[in-house]
Amino acid sequence: MKITVMIDIKDSFFLDYKKKLVKKIEEKGFKVNFINNRKKISKGNVLFCISCKSILKENELCKNNFNIIVHPSKLPKGKGSASVAHEILKKKNKIYITLFEASKKLDSGNIYLQDYFDLSGLELNDEIRYKQANLTIKLVLKFLELLKNNKLEIKKQKKIKEKILKKRYPDDSKLNINKSIKSQINLLRICDNKRYPAFFYFRKKKFFIKIFDSNDG
Repeated sequence: MKITVMIDIKDSFFLDYKKKLVKKIEEKGFKVNFINNRKKISKGNVLFCISCKSILKENELCKNNFNIIVHPSKLPKGKGSASVAHEILKKKNKIYITLFEASKKLDSGNIYLQDYFDLSGLELNDEIRYKQANLTIKLVLKFLELLKNNKLEIKKQKKIKEKILKKRYPDDSKLNINKSIKSQINLLRICDNKRYPAFFYFRKKKFFIKIFDSNDG
């Protein structure tokens, strides 16, 4: 069985976990290929799209028997971008990940697997991403095991009226200096110290704030 893993977002956090995922898949006895561009999609059995911005076209979807999108939300709720950040900003501590079949309509394909990880409300970005990555790997391996044993089950998504979550940008990490730290703690938690650190303006000058867990030092 030929497996392909695609991550086409250049600065995706999951690139730090790519080797671990590939190794785990290989340990299960599958042949796996990693790509970072939709143009490199080749014929195979399963394509996993993790941290991808591309919407695959029909001629790309037909190259694999399964085109699996890994999306961090409890679909059909949470369609769109940056769903983990949006959930944490809503003070949610149960974060879902869904594996579903790619389709022409955004985040609307049939669901294969769905699970969640818990947060205490104290985790910062790196720890949140660590938990997200580990559950992603677990679900990918579970999908392959079920497929191998012909035990995959399909669940159609319910049609609901739901706003598509907006993409978040570095400017969304802006703090309001007139508000308390406590009221903005969840925004601080989802800021990435390297890629999109928290910042504020004071007397027209921009200042960055980096946040660390005391146990990191």
